[in-house]
Formats: sequence, C-alpha cells, structure tokens
Amino acid sequence: MQAAERCLAAYDALPDALEALEARAVMAFDAGYSFRDAYAHTGEAKHLCGEIHMMIRFLNYLDRHVAPGERPYDRRDAQKSLDAARDELGDRSCASKPPEPEPTPAPEPASASAPPSVPTTTVPAAADKIDAPSPSPPRPGLKIAGWTLFALSLGFGVWTSAELAIGEVNQAARDNLLATAAPGVAPSSLEDQLADLKHAGAAANRRAIVAGSLGAASFATGVTLLAVDAHRRRQRRLSFIPVTGPILGARLRLEF
Repeated sequence: MQAAERCLAAYDALPDALEALEARAVMAFDAGYSFRDAYAHTGEAKHLCGEIHMMIRFLNYLDRHVAPGERPYDRRDAQKSLDAARDELGDRSCASKPPEPEPTPAPEPASASAPPSVPTTTVPAAADKIDAPSPSPPRPGLKIAGWTLFALSLGFGVWTSAELAIGEVNQAARDNLLATAAPGVAPSSLEDQLADLKHAGAAANRRAIVAGSLGAASFATGVTLLAVDAHRRRQRRLSFIPVTGPILGARLRLEF
C-alpha cells in the first residue's frame, strides 16, 4: 500500500501538461499495479477503488492533452486495467466518488451597479468512456514453457559435455594401456581390457549424441515460444522518470 501511495503522490506532483506524459504514464501504471498487489494480499475493496480512480484520472489526462490517435497502447492498457478492476469489484461500491476535473475558480464579486449574473454550472467530463472490448492479455503459458525448455537445453548441453569427456577418458586409457604393455606380451592378452574400454567409450558417445539432439531441439523450441510470447505482448515502454519520497533521483523503467 505504501508503494501505491508514493506513486500516487508522485503522479499528483507532476504538472498537468503534455510534457509530463511519459512520467505520468509510468506513475499511473505503477500505482495501478501496486493497488492490485495490495488487493491480492488483503482482499479489501478500497484497493480496487484506488486502481479504478487512478485509471480514470489517467484516461481523462490523455483525453485532455493527447490526440485521439496517439498513445494507443496507453489508452488500451489503462482501459483494460479499469475494466478488470470493475469486474473484480462487482456489486461492491467505493466509499469515495470518482475524481472529477479541477473546479474552475470562482468569479470575482460583481459591483453594486452591475446586474446580478446568472450562475453557470459546468458539467464534469465523463468519468470514463465506453470502448470496444480489448483482447484478453496473453497467458503466461508460452513464456513459462519457453524458459523451461531453454533451461532443459542447458541441462542437456552439460550432459553432452560430460559424455564426451567420458569418451575421451576411455580413449586415453586404451592408448595408455597399449603404450605401457611389455614388448613381449601379445596384444591378445589385453583383449578383454581393450574391449571393455572400447565398449564404454562407444556407449558414452551414443549418449552424447542423444543428449545433444535433445538439447538442440529444446533450445530451438524454447526460443520459438519466447519469440511468439514477446510478439503477442504489448510494445515495450522505456521511461526515465523522477523518483520522489525518501530517496530523490531518477529511475529507468523497462516494461514488457
């Protein structure tokens, strides 16, 4: 919850101008993710309400300062988070009302000679807008399967190296055995030992071939699944933003 409050304070401290678009986008989504994490741990509806209010404010900001055809990913992701939070909220209600645009300053009092002016009221902008349903977010199954196969390929690579090393050791043992044999000893007396070493080396080589084939297949499949998963995810966002609070400075954020 403290992370959400810090992100919300940083969002409020930014100027309401187009120049603050990148920082506002990062702070808005950071606050939304923090509210969602707080709800996952506590189950309290107020955290969902915080996420709903944050996404509404960010969408209103985009409507005021960004042309309709620009920043489509920000609009889509904010609307997606807003819809998901409302679905999770269900029949429960938020204690506070959704944020409204800043109130206009009160007009100066008219002079005594001027006729009384008719008070005007401003209609606040719609809290949210109805968009076409966005596609469901990609499931993490491809990413998990891709990394799993990639890890298996590394294991198969280690296995292949070990089997090749065993084969080299057996071959070296055969060479040493032949080199150290007495000149008068017939090669047939070493036949059993040489056969055992040759059989062990051939078996190690066969296992190395199997392990290498499995490793190559796992690596190719894992990389393919990770590439497909990356293609299905939204465009990456890279931002350099100021950090407020106990630690002052800047932060580089890369989202996938």
